[in-house]
Amino acid sequence: LDPQTAQVLQSNLTVIDAVIGESREALRTAPASTVAQESLFEALSSKVTLLQDTIALINEMRKGNQEGAARIVSGLNP
Repeated sequence: LDPQTAQVLQSNLTVIDAVIGESREALRTAPASTVAQESLFEALSSKVTLLQDTIALINEMRKGNQEGAARIVSGLNP
């Protein structure tokens, strides 16, 4: 991956991991909180999506499909 794309991926992952941590802490203090439960679920889902996109990007790059890789990268940028 080029450095700029790797930085975007790392930045997105850092933000998602922070939200996961905050949601887990909220659930520790209020286990019945539906807001905290939903926040954690959404953050975990976002992380799975980001990791799937990363794998798809790497696969497109390995195939030499620059158009496919560019499409995926455009979806990663905030």
